[in-house]
Amino acid sequence: MSAVRIPALKEHTATFIFMHGLGDSGSGWRFLADEYRRLKVLDHVAFIFPNAPTQKVTLNFGLQMPSWFDIISLDKVEAQEDTRGMLESADRLRKFIDEEIAKGIKPERIVIGGFSQGCAISLLTGLTTDFKLGGVVGLSGFIPMRSQIVKLHEEKGIKIPFFVGHGTNDPVVKYEYGLFTKQVLESLNIPLEFHEYKGLTHSASPQEIDDVLQFLNRQLPNN
Repeated sequence: MSAVRIPALKEHTATFIFMHGLGDSGSGWRFLADEYRRLKVLDHVAFIFPNAPTQKVTLNFGLQMPSWFDIISLDKVEAQEDTRGMLESADRLRKFIDEEIAKGIKPERIVIGGFSQGCAISLLTGLTTDFKLGGVVGLSGFIPMRSQIVKLHEEKGIKIPFFVGHGTNDPVVKYEYGLFTKQVLESLNIPLEFHEYKGLTHSASPQEIDDVLQFLNRQLPNN
């Protein structure tokens, strides 16, 4: 499967899989690995940044672009959802997880995550996983499949730590979606670390990148 892959510098004992947002590519988030390499941290971690398939996006007048699923509207993301597309991309993410496990990486040494659209898929996957993963990082996204997600999670019942970050001035995926995500995760008794970033728009900030690093250090220590 198509992805930007950054190998571990030391013995590979952990993996971070991070999914980009709408219209982006895996290379758009390579800077995460580059920054952590510059800081000489997480040398035991391999980074995988999957590339979304190109498909029509209703929100953008049917234009073809990299997208994990179709988006009809961002005003009410729960009103009309491409459930099939979401589940298909969750399966794509699971295949990356399965590949890492096949290499000998333990599930608890794998953290998944994503930004915006990629956040939605990582949250969905983390709540419906068959494995006790190391954690989930969700940035500037939203809980997908609101009417079904609680039931889907309860069928699995696996609780893993979540890191959720959202900017208070996000004009694309509104901050209220981040708060709703927090509410749902707390209602499911998910171990949650929630961060709001004052004034941040639909992007990541240096503070957020550092907070993610601290989460990864805790969840994927260099044993």
